[in-house]
Amino acid sequence: MDQRIREARMTARRLEGKTAVITGASGGVACRTFCEEGAAVIGADVAEENGRLLEDELRGDGLDFEFQRCDVTSSAEVGALAQRTRERFGGLDVLYNNAGVILGKPLCETTDEEWDRVLGVNLRGAFLTMRELVPLMRGRRASIVNVASGLGLVGAEQMSAYCASKGGLVLLTKAAALELGPEIRVNVLCPGVIDTAMPRGLAGSLPPEVGPALLRSFEESHVVKRLGRPEEVVAVALFLASDEASFVTGAAIPVDSGITAR
Repeated sequence: MDQRIREARMTARRLEGKTAVITGASGGVACRTFCEEGAAVIGADVAEENGRLLEDELRGDGLDFEFQRCDVTSSAEVGALAQRTRERFGGLDVLYNNAGVILGKPLCETTDEEWDRVLGVNLRGAFLTMRELVPLMRGRRASIVNVASGLGLVGAEQMSAYCASKGGLVLLTKAAALELGPEIRVNVLCPGVIDTAMPRGLAGSLPPEVGPALLRSFEESHVVKRLGRPEEVVAVALFLASDEASFVTGAAIPVDSGITAR
C-alpha cells in the first residue's frame, strides 16, 4: 500500500499540513470541514459580509482560515487571489472550485446577460482559478476538485445555460486532468439537488403554486426521496482532495442519489 495512503488512513485529519483555496466559500460547510481536517484555507466569495462572519467564526474556533473577496469571473480579482495565496502559503495543495449560479429559464427567453453570467461564474470562473493557481500547485502532488452538476451529464428543460456551463466544466476537468497529470489530479463532482440557497432561491422565484411543487419534484427525482445535504457533497470532495484519492483523476463523479443512473 502507498505510504501516503497508509498515513492518511491512520489519522482523522486527512488534510494535515495542506493548503487549500475554496471558491464559493460563504456557505461555510466546505471551509469548516477542510480546516477541521487539518488544512490552512483561504475562502473566496463575492458575498463579503458572510465571508467575514465565517472568518470570525472559524478563527474563533481556532481554525486556520482567511477570507478574501473574489469575483471568479474577473481575471484581476482571481489574479489577486493567486497573489494572496502565494504570500500566505508559498504554494497550494488543493483548489476546490465551488462557486456557482443557477438559472431556470426557457432557451429562447434567456438574455445575453443571463447567459454570460451563468457561463461566466460556472465555467469561466473555474478556468481562471485553475489558470492562475496551477503554477502554485506544481511539484506538490496537488488536487483540483471542481463542482459541476448532474445537469452537466444529462439535460433538462428550461436549464440550457446551466447545463451548458456544467457540461463544459465536466469536459474542462477531463482535459485539464490529462494536461496537468501526473503532477496534479483534477476531478469534478456532479451533485444532484442539494438543500442550499440556490435551489430554494430558484423555487422561491416562481409563483406560489409552482415553487413548492418544484422542490417536491426535486426530492422525488432522487432515489432516497429527499434533497442532498451540503456535507454529503463535501465528504466526497474531501476524499478527492486527500492523498487517499491518489489514483483518481479525470473522473466525473455523480453525488446525486441516482438521478443520472436513469
